[in-house]
Amino acid sequence: MFCQVSFSNVLFIGLGGAGQRHLRIFRQLLPESALFSAYRSSSATPLLRPDFSVDEHNTVESAYGLKTFESLKSAFESSPDLTVISTPTAFHRQPMFMAMEAGSGVLVEKPWAENLDGFAEFAHGMRIKKLPFLISFQRRFHPLIARACQMVKSGVIGCPIAASFTVYSNVPSWHQYEDWRNLYAVRQDFGGGVLLTEIHELDLAYWFFGVPDAVFCVGGNRGKEKLGVEDTVQMTLLYQNFSVHITLCFMHKKTSRSFHIAGSEGNIVWNEEGNQLTVTPFGNTPEIFVEPGYSNDSMFMAQANYFLKSWKESDTNESLRAAEVSLVIVDAARRSMLSKQAEAVVLEYVNKDKKA
Repeated sequence: MFCQVSFSNVLFIGLGGAGQRHLRIFRQLLPESALFSAYRSSSATPLLRPDFSVDEHNTVESAYGLKTFESLKSAFESSPDLTVISTPTAFHRQPMFMAMEAGSGVLVEKPWAENLDGFAEFAHGMRIKKLPFLISFQRRFHPLIARACQMVKSGVIGCPIAASFTVYSNVPSWHQYEDWRNLYAVRQDFGGGVLLTEIHELDLAYWFFGVPDAVFCVGGNRGKEKLGVEDTVQMTLLYQNFSVHITLCFMHKKTSRSFHIAGSEGNIVWNEEGNQLTVTPFGNTPEIFVEPGYSNDSMFMAQANYFLKSWKESDTNESLRAAEVSLVIVDAARRSMLSKQAEAVVLEYVNKDKKA
């Protein structure tokens, strides 16, 4: 069943870099008659161009013709039919619940929140009201990553034996327009830390292989900068007959992103550098797929296009499930870092069937 996604009144909560990207894309895709409004707790982030450079000659509000509200209460009194939430992670929950109560669809930046407090009530409300919900795991919309997922599930490389996902990023180089020490990623009170900030790889592991049985994780503040959050973790997701190793680090100057899946009948390797996917079924010629021009913006655009044109009720169910699974993996990883042993993955709300 298709959801009603003919949005005509879109409310943006938070207009930092991520929020402005969503605003720019929805402005391109929705009719000119669509209304756009915003609530910002502060206007610290200036108007950004698509390359995230600062446009000093204009403001976000004037550039996009935004109506602005001084409180969340007045914002939701405007009856938005879609609410796009791009605040720091720790501030997602309140506007999500207000949107659900107001009968508004929700698009929220990953993760759902800093933990799953209140998730069951929220998910139940969205389902009962049949409201569209999308958590922005935009990497599912990368054509090479999606192809790799399909190949794993269809058995092209046989049964998985082992897999690894690796991310090295560098918070200080993310945004030239602001002091990185104030970014949500490195602030505990904003829901920071590499587990939540780089949660995409946990979602990809779930998308490819389903829900793990347990997680073993080590990590902490390993970089030279003294942070109040973990900047590096290495974890192993334990499945019945194989395991997935994930390395996340966001204080490393040599950035990279890749994954490697070893199967009983072949091998799959993807590397963000060059955007190349290599699929090697044993006994056959390797297939190489390349998307050199496909960018992060491309993924966000593809995600928004799908949300507006092809969204189904089952997609809301899967997005709610992805929101929960990614955070229960984070919870197990946190418990493992304290106990120094593998911790079980426990789903509290969504159907307990562990198949993806």
